[in-house]
Amino acid sequence: MPLKNLQSNMQNTFRYLAAKNIKQIGESNRHNTVHKRYQYNINQIKKTLQQNNLTIARADKSKALVIIDETVLKQKVNKFIQENNTTELNKDPTEAYHKQLEQAMQKCEDLIEKNRANTY
Repeated sequence: MPLKNLQSNMQNTFRYLAAKNIKQIGESNRHNTVHKRYQYNINQIKKTLQQNNLTIARADKSKALVIIDETVLKQKVNKFIQENNTTELNKDPTEAYHKQLEQAMQKCEDLIEKNRANTY
């Protein structure tokens, strides 16, 4: 049905709804364009990093990021390992520590009322 065949108050309602929908479509397309631009920039950065044997790493004890040559980073990591007398573990000890912690907590159940233990 053509818009001109409707009452004038209904015409205005439909015009308003149509304008609102057109605005939403325009905004969503703008968002997609921005997203595509960001994705393109990210891909270009990744490509440049790979081509130049670079990587992104966290700076010492901060939230800052640095771009560093991968071989330099590996050398710094190896130097840190050697200087701090670290050794490689054959097995991840986390599970064993977790079991020990659970056993210790079970022994403590007699010390803590069961109703109060769940509130902490």
